[in-house]
Amino acid sequence: MNDGFVNYLVDSTESSFLDIFPLESITYLTPDSDHVLEDIDPSKVYVLGGLVDESIQKKVTYYKAKQNGLQTARLPIQEYMVKRENEKNFHSEILAINQVFDVLCTYHETRSWPKALKAGVSQGKGFILRDHDEL
Repeated sequence: MNDGFVNYLVDSTESSFLDIFPLESITYLTPDSDHVLEDIDPSKVYVLGGLVDESIQKKVTYYKAKQNGLQTARLPIQEYMVKRENEKNFHSEILAINQVFDVLCTYHETRSWPKALKAGVSQGKGFILRDHDEL
């Protein structure tokens, strides 16, 4: 189920990210944020908010970030994508951690949110790109 993760370079520790990085350098990515991630800042640490759970629990990651005084941001799905007309679509902006990671990696490589979102947001989510000349 998680085969793609073996290709990631990861350092793991038992320490919390809150103990490793200055709070002002951390941006917690959560779909419930009011702030849109417009660009990736190499001086920032981005925490991919997520739960290892099959259920969707609204605002859990947002509240965790706020309790710790962290900045939050969300991917610009609303700005670059629209809901596809089909009542069977789920239309959720909540992505799996590996999908968020893939979106961020593609954005870092291409500097294009439309390309990154097209690559990382599965069609099963029910979103399609708006008409953009950037592709």
